[in-house]
Amino acid sequence: MTDKVTPEAKSSVQGQGARLDAGGMNRLVSRNIFSSVGAKLLYLVTRFFIPPIVLAYISLEEYGIWAISFILIGYLGMSAFGVSNVYIRYVAQYHAKGEEHRIGDLLSTGLTVVSLISLVALALLWIGLPTLIDALSVSPDLRTTAFVLIFGSAAIFALELSWGAFAYVLTGLQRIVQQNQVWVGTFLLETLLVVVFLVAGLGVYSLLYAFAIRYLVSISVNVWLCFRNIPGLTISLRRFNRADLALFYRYGGIVQLSGFLGMFLRSIEKLIAGLFINVQATGLFDVAQKFPVMATSIPGSMNAVFLPATSYMHSQERRGELLELYFKGARYINLVTGFMMGFMAAFAAPLMVAWLGPNPEFALAPLILACFTLPFQLNILTGPASNIYRGMGIPARELIYPLSQLALVVILVGAGFLIFGIDVVVITLAVALAMILSALIYMVYTNRFLELGQGRFVRGALLPGLWPYLTGFGLYLLARPWVESVGDDRWGSIVLVLVAGIVYCALQAAILWFFQFDAGEKDFVAVKVRGLTGRLGGARFLRKREHPNGH
Repeated sequence: MTDKVTPEAKSSVQGQGARLDAGGMNRLVSRNIFSSVGAKLLYLVTRFFIPPIVLAYISLEEYGIWAISFILIGYLGMSAFGVSNVYIRYVAQYHAKGEEHRIGDLLSTGLTVVSLISLVALALLWIGLPTLIDALSVSPDLRTTAFVLIFGSAAIFALELSWGAFAYVLTGLQRIVQQNQVWVGTFLLETLLVVVFLVAGLGVYSLLYAFAIRYLVSISVNVWLCFRNIPGLTISLRRFNRADLALFYRYGGIVQLSGFLGMFLRSIEKLIAGLFINVQATGLFDVAQKFPVMATSIPGSMNAVFLPATSYMHSQERRGELLELYFKGARYINLVTGFMMGFMAAFAAPLMVAWLGPNPEFALAPLILACFTLPFQLNILTGPASNIYRGMGIPARELIYPLSQLALVVILVGAGFLIFGIDVVVITLAVALAMILSALIYMVYTNRFLELGQGRFVRGALLPGLWPYLTGFGLYLLARPWVESVGDDRWGSIVLVLVAGIVYCALQAAILWFFQFDAGEKDFVAVKVRGLTGRLGGARFLRKREHPNGH
């Protein structure tokens, strides 16, 4: 993908102080969203195929050690959640105000602080890692391998936490298409290198080497792009700024707290199940939620686009455009998420049989899947609200969502245990209800703060995403005789899911086009489809010219 000379391109950082008008901002946000969603889809495809390839060359225990490395990396990544938001929010603000010279101070301060914290964290890991390996009961012949994999991956990720700041700068500059190009190119490179190294006989270290090369390349390219897009950018210890340091522990600290609460709440039903029932119940929740978790990661990538856009508009006091971005963003995220969730909720039973087979251990998995589709959908729908608060520099307001959810989980799960006893179904229904109620409370609170009519939000953003459930369950009722005849037959369920999925997609797409899209949305989709078919047609034309005889 390459950027054409458009109004938004003209207002890049190289044109300091330039202003994106409403049309330019809409085009930029649209392009960034399509780029983010496409990149996420491709990433999910590569992650789906890597495990079976890797397991053909290494043992399950070696793969488990690598998986543990990434659990640790996940927590390291969450520790930088607030830092990344500081970069994105304030780079967007400086860009909007024509103060690009301040980006160097922000980067210098952030790089210094995060690098020092990363070095301390790595030193502590070096000391404590042998104890951790003992606790994990790693085989004696794999302990050295475990140390190298865990510490090596942590060191690489620590480098990414500090110097990966340049990727967040690109996001703040709203050069998200460029950033996604780098991300896609490097994770495809990693995928290729994993296969090459495995075939070459490097074993489980293939994963570490490919991981290291991926991040070294991505960091280098992002650094180059930032210096290219910001003329005069300089980074040095002398540019360390105490005022910028305050941004990291004030603004960044609140966002960090919200991120930790969110991460805890995203797995709270698993934690409750493990503490009050057993680890098998935890595994049951994890397996049953795989599909909705993967589904929400696609519209979730759209949320990343809203923070720099809202920061930019808020800095220029364009409240009307900011409000419209919030409303439209919520509408489109809900439409996309609902499209996927409506089918999962209705066809949860044959979907789980097709995926896992008729295993009695997973008898409750369809119920869990169906019950968590709407909660996960509403959770992802809160993203635009949180990014509005972060973009406006008031992230403390988003704490109402995780705090209210935590309180509701405690109350509802506790009441459920007292009345009905400790049971997987009780945990499912109580946590799902807590997620739904807390999301609705948060959206009502945000609409009131932004002075957006509750009725307009419900009609235009909330209800359109619930229509797919009617389509899904209506289709299920028609297909119920087929569902009952298939029963626990895995191959029959696979065929049923495929056929029903195709019919559902056609029906829901027709409903979207004829009943839910307005004229502007129809024009937008038509333009995108024509552009896609035009590019495909152009590619076919070039192939015919190169091979006129079809050879």
